[in-house]
Amino acid sequence: MADVARRAGVSTMTVSHVINGNRRVREETKARVLAAIEELDYQPNLAARALRRGRVGAIGLAVGHIEHPYNAHLASAVTARASALGYHVAIEATGGRLDAEVATWQRSPLFYDGLLINATQLERLPDGVRNDFPVVFLGESMSDPAVDHVAMANVEGTRLATQHLLDKGCRRIAMAGGNLITSRMITLRTDGYLSALTQAGLPIDPALVVKTADASPQRMGNEAIATMVAAGTTFDGVVCTTDSVAHGVLRGLVDAGLRCPEDVQVVGFDNLPDTDFAVPTLTSIDPQNEDLVAAALGMLIERMEGFTGPGRSITGTCSLIERESTR
Repeated sequence: MADVARRAGVSTMTVSHVINGNRRVREETKARVLAAIEELDYQPNLAARALRRGRVGAIGLAVGHIEHPYNAHLASAVTARASALGYHVAIEATGGRLDAEVATWQRSPLFYDGLLINATQLERLPDGVRNDFPVVFLGESMSDPAVDHVAMANVEGTRLATQHLLDKGCRRIAMAGGNLITSRMITLRTDGYLSALTQAGLPIDPALVVKTADASPQRMGNEAIATMVAAGTTFDGVVCTTDSVAHGVLRGLVDAGLRCPEDVQVVGFDNLPDTDFAVPTLTSIDPQNEDLVAAALGMLIERMEGFTGPGRSITGTCSLIERESTR
């Protein structure tokens, strides 16, 4: 920094103001400093800056499986939003394991200013972690009132999806995407489906709530259709726990010689970008992901800036985006 200051004919403090943007500098002076930075190929010492400020300028994002389309979409949204707010994002994959989720939480104060964690197993603040470290929980399993929490409209979303199929004339509506190791998210989305059927006065047929072995979401959707077809279970609509499950359902219908939407109508959940490229294009529940990310980062940054109030909980809204799979 001293070399840059000498080259530009200014003080090191002026160079600091230009780099950090924390004080107005005359345009002519700023231009000289930037020219000197480029000529000398100056790179700020980020480690020294972090030690001086007590911050590293980074946020951790922990997800279960980064290869799952929703988690990739979430990571993209968080990275873009955080970057606009001046933060870098480091992504960690926990594999959906409780021990990995706890370990990520425990070590985060060493590397990040705050942590967003999209966990599937954690239900409370883990033992042995700092309760003053800024954390916001994304997802459905957390029930600890001391932790900030942002959740999707899971129940309302599948209720809306099921009602849409009922409005389209479906009466034998299946629920696909549950596995034998059911997560809280799947339980809530199944509750919404059951609620809509009950409100419509339709009986609950256990054969239509299909559980499969724990596998990729696409495989679970495919196996759900194969299971019902093999058992002779009739169905004219399918509500899916995720869009990825719905892609597997669409493949399963083709394998079974069934047409969508003529024979069976299908609704997904998450409204991911590839819904427009499915065949047919996929009707899906939009959980307003950008709003959820904005709310989560807003709460996290408040914690990072010193907010010490009680835990807060936000549940998002949702809407249905109709495409060819229910037209």
